[in-house]
Amino acid sequence: MGPMRAHGTTIGTALAAALMLLPGAVRGAGTNAEIESKVRASFADHPEMIAVAQCESGFRQFAPDGSVLRGGDGRYVGIFQIDENIHRERATGLGDDIDAVDGNIAYAKWLFDANGGSPWKGCLPTAVPAASAAVSAGLTLDLKFGLRNIQVAVLQRILNGGGFAVATDGPGSAGHETEYFGGLTREAVRKFQCAKSIVCEGSEATTGYGRVGPRTRAALNALSPSL
Repeated sequence: MGPMRAHGTTIGTALAAALMLLPGAVRGAGTNAEIESKVRASFADHPEMIAVAQCESGFRQFAPDGSVLRGGDGRYVGIFQIDENIHRERATGLGDDIDAVDGNIAYAKWLFDANGGSPWKGCLPTAVPAASAAVSAGLTLDLKFGLRNIQVAVLQRILNGGGFAVATDGPGSAGHETEYFGGLTREAVRKFQCAKSIVCEGSEATTGYGRVGPRTRAALNALSPSL
């Protein structure tokens, strides 16, 4: 029995390792609606964390190609965009796989219990007066997905006021602008770019689609005096 048990353990370990390499759908990623349901159940008493998950990833754990969703410079992982450089080792020690749906949620819950919402402050509403005061000065920086900066709140305010709403409610919506450039902000920027005939295809890296560069920034600043 000893050799058989050892052989079985080896096979089981190899299978587990292989599963970690498979696309999200095979690893039980679930649909965005299913993930949202899990997030809502886990944070029923803390709705601000539901809003954080929407802001950070749009309730996504995996990218369209099945790889784990990564933001910023690539170190932010999954639904709650957990910084793996800081948290992966601790999460693993707790038994939470941040590359998987349940593990990402579980570790986010542990992190919230330990630190409140401070790790996600960029996705918590920014004071509107601060954004309002900055709008008059206009956008002065290039802005892209994953960036956290007060100018992102200015960008969101310009988009919301100009008919290109980042969100209809919660973080990113009018009066609840945030400092985080997430997927919802990128989609609003793309709609703006298409509407203004700036660019309507490609990606941030190839054509600037979804990225605020000099041309897009100038067009956005043209809207700001009326806001």
